[in-house]
Amino acid sequence: MKNSRRAGIGATAFGAAAAVAALTAPDASALVTGITVSGSQVCVNQATTVTVAVTATSFLFDVSLTDNDTQVGNSKVSNSQATFSWRPTTTGSHTLKATQEVVSTKTTTVNVVDCTPSGGGSGSSASNPLAGLLSSLSAQ
Repeated sequence: MKNSRRAGIGATAFGAAAAVAALTAPDASALVTGITVSGSQVCVNQATTVTVAVTATSFLFDVSLTDNDTQVGNSKVSNSQATFSWRPTTTGSHTLKATQEVVSTKTTTVNVVDCTPSGGGSGSSASNPLAGLLSSLSAQ
């Protein structure tokens, strides 16, 4: 009788431990749910906000972000998202990869462009002698 009671207690303890492990283990397919990049275009050498969405239950795990396999940073999760400031240093195609707990990743590809103004001018009206004349005529 003592042996069967011990077996029952052992099975109950094993079942409880398995349940705790199942509840606390990360779900490989449900941690990182998406990546969004702010703005309509991403410019080289300009900071851009990257937001990584995660499931509500994965708030315990930090998110890391890489740009073409180069580490951008790590971020804590708040309100089911992790936020990064990303400043790409080259133009062209960039693959951003968000990883949480090694088993959950998402990637997105972003095209980075050169947004510096073309023409090389300073944009000031001082180089245009007619600018003052035109502004004085329109003021009347």
